[in-house]
Amino acid sequence: MPISRLAMPRIHTAPLTLRWCHDPAQEAAIAALFMRQLSPRYISHSELQGARAVAPGEWRRDLPEVLRAELRETLALPPATAASLIATAHVGDALAAIALVSIDEARRAARAFATLDDLVVDAPFQSAGVGGQLFDWVCAELRQRGIARLFLESGIGNQGAHRFFEARGCTPVSVTMLKELEA
Repeated sequence: MPISRLAMPRIHTAPLTLRWCHDPAQEAAIAALFMRQLSPRYISHSELQGARAVAPGEWRRDLPEVLRAELRETLALPPATAASLIATAHVGDALAAIALVSIDEARRAARAFATLDDLVVDAPFQSAGVGGQLFDWVCAELRQRGIARLFLESGIGNQGAHRFFEARGCTPVSVTMLKELEA
């Protein structure tokens, strides 16, 4: 597993360590970091299509259990062939950020792609460069795996995330819409 150690800017003096996580013992810490940072504006179509949210702006009541089950499943996959991956960023011993990535297994698209399902930075490490360095590391790791494109999406009201990704060269390619068919 490639591990990267980078110097942190200004605020945090401990080294930043980036790596793919395959340790089931990290499930609780990853879930806790994720849950601390969630807001209703984070919800996008993937949370609605999956098991995380019941409506725009409304998380499932059992979200912690749903999230831990997702993480448990991903962490149990064999690292060499896993199509779902979790990247972690540690500042010293502290878990500072996570990225959940899905790799397209079908490979029917014109170019091999992956999807950045989530990128979450814990509050004490926001605006310190951790998220940008984790994003860049994930992109480099995916390139080494022959992945040519990275897709991602974020909630319609999550303007901070939109600016973050646009600053890193991401461009909008579609608009996702929803029509509720039930009353």
